[in-house]
Amino acid sequence: MKLLTLTCLCLGLQSRASELASAPAQNLAAEIRDNAISRTNAGSSQMFSKYADGKTFVRNPSFWLRGMNGLTGIHVGYGPGASAVTPWHVVGANHWKHDVGSKLVFCDLSNHSVTRTVVAGTEIRPDIKSDIWLAVLDSALPSSITPLVLMPANWIDRISFARLPVAALNQAQCFGSAELFPFRQQVSGWFHYGVSFKRSNAVPTMQFEPRRAGDSGRPVVTFVGTNLVLISHLTLETGEVNFAGPDYAAYAWDIQSTIELLGTNTTAKAQKLRMATIGPPP
Repeated sequence: MKLLTLTCLCLGLQSRASELASAPAQNLAAEIRDNAISRTNAGSSQMFSKYADGKTFVRNPSFWLRGMNGLTGIHVGYGPGASAVTPWHVVGANHWKHDVGSKLVFCDLSNHSVTRTVVAGTEIRPDIKSDIWLAVLDSALPSSITPLVLMPANWIDRISFARLPVAALNQAQCFGSAELFPFRQQVSGWFHYGVSFKRSNAVPTMQFEPRRAGDSGRPVVTFVGTNLVLISHLTLETGEVNFAGPDYAAYAWDIQSTIELLGTNTTAKAQKLRMATIGPPP
């Protein structure tokens, strides 16, 4: 099952992970806006200038997010979207996922392809339908592939903003700009903790371009310093403007707990999520 297209949308941790980035809460929104605006003259939302057969990739020198940490942790091959959150684990959409036996391809900054196989996987919190699929890889990703960092729990409640700049990836490897709405609500029948996004008019040449079916599981990120921080993945798209997905921060404890139980590899089970630190409330 691929990404769902709807006519209307109703959106309704303590972490043991290590800290990565730190910014006072009152300054984070301004930092992210400045970070996004400073990159919009790069010329292209296309991540690769060339890619073929899911294994051959050449990074686009005009790509607006070039140089940011975390880009290599995004699955770039065919099929559902997925993002590495540890060297051994990926997350994506449960409703269209890389099941056991699936091959995932990542591309490092030198355009070398890295392929891994899913050996175990499970849905995170099926009781409240997170639409998050966590999978274990057959071997660790190399150091040239940098897993993505998550936002901490309740980060939306700890920062003041009108609309926060984000970027979302579609199936054509275009990473377009958008904005996060300043609220969290559940989507009945889907995820209990969700976040809503809207294509940004502030950067018309870099707007997110939904392709609908096939976009599912691809990441929605924001920018903290030089790091891409994973907020969500695409689950729902409404027309050409709005889209939504689960709030990973709200499920971080559940993801970490499942990492420690899933599969038989003791090294994989010892992995910890990395969380951005945004400081105390303003």
